[in-house]
Amino acid sequence: MDLQKDIESKGLQIFQNISTEGIGLFNKDWWYGKVMEWSMRNEHFKTQMFRFVDVLPYLNKSSDIAKHLKEYFAESGDKMPSIFNFGAGIGALAPGILAGTVKKNVTQMAKMFIVGEDSKGAFDRLDKLRKTNITFTADLLGEACLNEKEALEYQTRYIELLQGLHTLSEKWELNPLIDANHLGEIPKVNVSVKLSALYSQIKVEAWEPSKQALKERLRPILQIAKERNIFINMDLEQYSLKQLTFEVFKELVTEPELIDYPHFGLVIQAYLRDSLKDTQDFIQFAKERKTPITVRLVKGAYWDYETVESEQRRWPYPVYTNKAECDANYEDCAKLLLDNYKHIHLAIASHNVRSISAALVHAEKNNVPKNAFEIQMLYGMADAFKQSLSSMGYRVRVYAPIGELIPGMAYLVRRLLENTSNESFLRSKFAEGESSERLLRDPKEYMKPTTADLKNDANFQNEAFLDFGYPHIRQKTKDALAKSKTMYQKTFPIVVNGKNITTERQIKSINPSQSDEVVGSVYVASTVEADEAVKIANDYWPKWRKTPTENRCALLEKLANKMVERRYELIALMVREVGKSWKEADGDVFEAIDFCRYYAKDMRRLDQARKMGHAPGEHSLYQYQSRGVCAVIAPWNFPLAILTGMVTAAAVTGNTVIMKPAEQSTIIAAVLMDMIQQVGFPSGVIHFLPGYGDEIGEFLVNHALISTIAFTGSKEVGLKIVETSGKTLPGQR
Repeated sequence: MDLQKDIESKGLQIFQNISTEGIGLFNKDWWYGKVMEWSMRNEHFKTQMFRFVDVLPYLNKSSDIAKHLKEYFAESGDKMPSIFNFGAGIGALAPGILAGTVKKNVTQMAKMFIVGEDSKGAFDRLDKLRKTNITFTADLLGEACLNEKEALEYQTRYIELLQGLHTLSEKWELNPLIDANHLGEIPKVNVSVKLSALYSQIKVEAWEPSKQALKERLRPILQIAKERNIFINMDLEQYSLKQLTFEVFKELVTEPELIDYPHFGLVIQAYLRDSLKDTQDFIQFAKERKTPITVRLVKGAYWDYETVESEQRRWPYPVYTNKAECDANYEDCAKLLLDNYKHIHLAIASHNVRSISAALVHAEKNNVPKNAFEIQMLYGMADAFKQSLSSMGYRVRVYAPIGELIPGMAYLVRRLLENTSNESFLRSKFAEGESSERLLRDPKEYMKPTTADLKNDANFQNEAFLDFGYPHIRQKTKDALAKSKTMYQKTFPIVVNGKNITTERQIKSINPSQSDEVVGSVYVASTVEADEAVKIANDYWPKWRKTPTENRCALLEKLANKMVERRYELIALMVREVGKSWKEADGDVFEAIDFCRYYAKDMRRLDQARKMGHAPGEHSLYQYQSRGVCAVIAPWNFPLAILTGMVTAAAVTGNTVIMKPAEQSTIIAAVLMDMIQQVGFPSGVIHFLPGYGDEIGEFLVNHALISTIAFTGSKEVGLKIVETSGKTLPGQR
């Protein structure tokens, strides 16, 4: 309880030091303030506003801006700031004036959070910051570059930024408050680097090549930083890149040339459930390195992305799903880092006065020197807090983005989202007037513990993606790939009525990525085998249609489970036979699994007869009946998913199936047929006819006993099938 009182006292001291002139989060009389007010009051307006801001840099004509304003905001009626009413249907301003006004105001909003377009443009603002006893870490706007030309340009820009800021910094006099820590002087120039801006081909499935490429791009930046006494901080982005980022950092800063340099740092995101473990790991790493490193402890800026990504991919949430848990974890991580200040230096990166106060009190009670850590905040936000903390004798550093307008818009949207979030500390304090006492509560007193488990309240649960960020999953895939090189070195048979058939002709399947590698072979069916298969399927159809629906559905679910069991084998085969990447191959497999499970589930629904009409004396039921023999003609580019989907949809609804795969992916189809037989489909239900489209495909389309054609492929072939199948053939029912 005494600790909580001390934290409250420290927090109240910070609040009381804020000057009355700077009390607001934003000036409510200015355009930005109006926009923020509307965004917090109206969720729809906020969404539309952020979309408009994101697209605005690409609108060069006045008419385009006016058009987009109308499209984005007209449906909000009169619930709009008056500036948007102009020209958006009311016509009070001419389009030219409207465009200039809106673009100017949005640009000014962006500039609130950006210090300049380059190091020279940023110098005046950085110089002004230092004169108020606040220092900076410069960040080049932009991340996740899309090509290598762009990535190399970013590397060059980072190097130019280091050189430019170093030259400018020579004019700055030493300021002990911001230019020294408990060990002595620290660099005046501090730069943050995002790995995703330096290499466009980062792929976790290509872990080692990605890591080596990133190290090559980052190494010159770190070398220049050491030569010129500049601090480099490695930013942490989305969770999928966390471990890769950590490995790149650890391996680079322990290279002989860099191991003795104490001015490298990285980010730990406290909203991640494994961040406390990461904190412990880096403390141990710093001890082993024997040269201090810095950790910028943040809450995390990708919460929405991480939760949506997890839900889409059916992965456990990597983040805490409520704010109190995150805040409590932040305090635990901060305390641990402060306790090890001799090895690792903490940067408390937060605008939450409770989080900051808890760290400051812990430092005081454990005799951590005041300058052994620092406080970091975002440029353009909560300036009054920065001045308050600086006046209390703490080193305060702002995260200062440098860059052009277009990448600046994405950054602006992120900051606007942060400011208007329902759980934003700044919003609670300045926009909603929450009491200081309430804001300074211990988060552990009111937090509700959550788990990483996803909510399973949906009607249908998709199969989860594989996460190739985990080494054991990468290793299983590599093992399957190695095995697949010789696993299919045989000729797979045609299968009709459960019997294996061989012919004189074969199709060799060639690895498109290595043209000298034969993946495997299949025997080629002729019209003789095709005709036999169709007749047998037609004869078996009456029995199959009478098979209980539950039995048919159970077979699909067994097939799904068999695919799960052989998942890595199927991925490896797809990589070899059709040249898919690991992720694309995995996507094909789990889509096939989903088809099996979804069609089984939906068939149970479709099987329920519905009563129709209310005529006295009548009892009318509406229900579905199977049609007969279905010819499935599949493409090569989704060799398992689409083929499985068309085959299982036809089979579960009571039709018998002739499976004709694409010539380029016949081995995958042969393996699918093998699984179909393994799970117990009756031999008369599904028949495997590998062959050529212009021979077997055309024969099936023209066969009188074919009732349904399921085709995915080219427009040309599809239109020909439509034309042919529209004609009634002799003997056709």
